[in-house]
Amino acid sequence: MQILSDDALLTQLREEGSASFELLYKFYFPPVAAYVVNNSGSQADVEDIFQETIIVLLQKVRNKDFVLTSSLKTYLFAVARNLWLKRLRDNRLAPLGDLDNLRCDDETFSAGLQHGDAKEEKVAGWLTKITRHCQRIIKALFFDKEPMSSVMRKMGWKNKHTAANQQYKCIQQVKREKDKEQDI
Repeated sequence: MQILSDDALLTQLREEGSASFELLYKFYFPPVAAYVVNNSGSQADVEDIFQETIIVLLQKVRNKDFVLTSSLKTYLFAVARNLWLKRLRDNRLAPLGDLDNLRCDDETFSAGLQHGDAKEEKVAGWLTKITRHCQRIIKALFFDKEPMSSVMRKMGWKNKHTAANQQYKCIQQVKREKDKEQDI
């Protein structure tokens, strides 16, 4: 496959040529992957961020007024970097305002706890220490009793495997917070 200029590649993208997508992945995926992984990301995060980056590029390229003022590599890296920083910001540890009013009746979180208000206070305390992303998932699934299909749509997940994996990771975050408290 021959290397195309940025302009030629953008033209192919406008025409949705499959070779252009292969080139994007071949030449621009590795630096984005390195950046995300070096900044607390997983391989799944890398794939998500790169796909979101390509979507942003495609939306921009389809706009007739779009003019690339830097190299394509610089542009893609900047978009990916901004998307990753936004995700980190959204997922940072921060309390959710309405956690104090939630009532937990799921066994996953209440094992080994006293009954009554003390239980809810402990669970709410653990939940304030997990990522905002996981707080939203836990709240939807266990407190609001939303069906997984509804949570999948809300979170933008494409399949049940991703949903189950995210649910597992979030439950593990809560369990780690519970274990930290018990170690003290």
